[in-house]
Amino acid sequence: MKQAFYRKYRPIKLSELVGQEEAVSLISNQIEKENLGHAYLFSGPRGVGKTSLARIIALQLGCDPIFDISEIDAASHNKVDDIREMNESVNFIASSPGKKRVFILDEVHMLSNAASNAFLKTLEEPPEHIIFILATTEPERVLETIKSRTTQIVFKKITEDEIIKTLKQIGKKEKITLDGEIIKMIANSSDGSLRDAINLFEQAYNTFGEKASTDELFSLLGQLSSKDFATIINAVETQDTGAVLSVIREAYSKGLQPNDIVDSVSAFFRNLFYLKYLPDDNKLSSLTPNLKKLLEEANKKISAKQLVRILDLIDEINSVISITSSAHLKLELFMMKIIKPELGSDVKSIGYRVDLLEGKLTGAVQPKKEENPVLEVKEEKVKVEKPKKNIKKTNTESLENFDVYWPKILEELREKLSSRKFSYLTAVKPEVESNDTINLFVDKDNEFLLKELQKSQEVLDLVISEVEKRMGIEVSIKILLSEKSKVGESKGLDAAQEVFEVEDLN
Repeated sequence: MKQAFYRKYRPIKLSELVGQEEAVSLISNQIEKENLGHAYLFSGPRGVGKTSLARIIALQLGCDPIFDISEIDAASHNKVDDIREMNESVNFIASSPGKKRVFILDEVHMLSNAASNAFLKTLEEPPEHIIFILATTEPERVLETIKSRTTQIVFKKITEDEIIKTLKQIGKKEKITLDGEIIKMIANSSDGSLRDAINLFEQAYNTFGEKASTDELFSLLGQLSSKDFATIINAVETQDTGAVLSVIREAYSKGLQPNDIVDSVSAFFRNLFYLKYLPDDNKLSSLTPNLKKLLEEANKKISAKQLVRILDLIDEINSVISITSSAHLKLELFMMKIIKPELGSDVKSIGYRVDLLEGKLTGAVQPKKEENPVLEVKEEKVKVEKPKKNIKKTNTESLENFDVYWPKILEELREKLSSRKFSYLTAVKPEVESNDTINLFVDKDNEFLLKELQKSQEVLDLVISEVEKRMGIEVSIKILLSEKSKVGESKGLDAAQEVFEVEDLN
């Protein structure tokens, strides 16, 4: 049977251990001076060399890998009886002293309290030729009484540069050539774990060969692809819930689970957060060019307040997705709230809707208000009606499904309108009045937008054209002033005003 790369290239000398210079230096000095302690606690992330260093220490002491090294998985041998059996083995060895013996306890934080206490006496006064090496990814869960009896060494994550260098060395030895962008993506996805990176490197080659693409690697990682995120970002701008649900359903068909999708979305928007506020962060420099370009596009389209609202939603879904019995439904509702702020009841969603109503997110400078403004009309009707004809009914018999088509209409008009004029349509609230009339509501305080729409016959003609093309219905359009805020209850509005320093709308 072919040996896995991570086992084949496991370090067997101190000089071969990657990225743990401080730990190697400490152990080297102690071995050289014959001053090794009787118990060590190695703590740090998974796959960074804790168990490898423990084995190297044993080999440096001349231990036989079969007879003199005992590895115990504390995750599955965590009961009192398991520790008592180990203690008996230690006592038996004590009666026949000889060369060094090494006991390696992996995931020691998984020991029960009773088992930990049963281990204390042996750990404190082991036979002279016995060395205990405990390893853990969660040192905070290890009893303080155990920690106090050990020499503690903290392992750090392996840098991406060191991971890339190691993968290229393995590729050279195995005569495997993967694209540099793929290797960089593997290093970035491994989160500092060299073992995970080597596993993914081998899996990518075995699955897709040397021509593996980034999207194929995304599927292997159980993550959404760059194309999926491009769709999501466009959907945020056009509020196209249908497009996002399609992305999720496609992800399901590829075997992704709700947790996988949430992790992908979380990582993407966290990177966007860093790009917006820490553009020179090292984490961003390690991203693939395609992903970084996509993040830059997203940064132009998603405002700071939008992003904070989305990150709050992510924090909320992360706290429940693993424990809920309806993970798929929770995920879909979460994505809907990202796309449509009006579906969210949290303070930041309310605040964001206030900004939309005030026109703050259209990029337009609003005119200075008079001290006592008087709204002369409640309705301004733009003359865009055409002579009445028999209404076509190719796709539907009415406009009742218009809200489904509106995001698609926006997506089409994005390509046909300037950014400025397109922003007008993203700031209005469309509603169907009758089978052949659509109202575009403008907030009563956003007089600038009202006047711009009144002048923008091109915009309205294009909307009419797209409705007729997609729904088979010839419509007229009215521009209406909203008489009141559509944000919701005054309590929610007050909260938004307090948090975001929004001016009073009344």
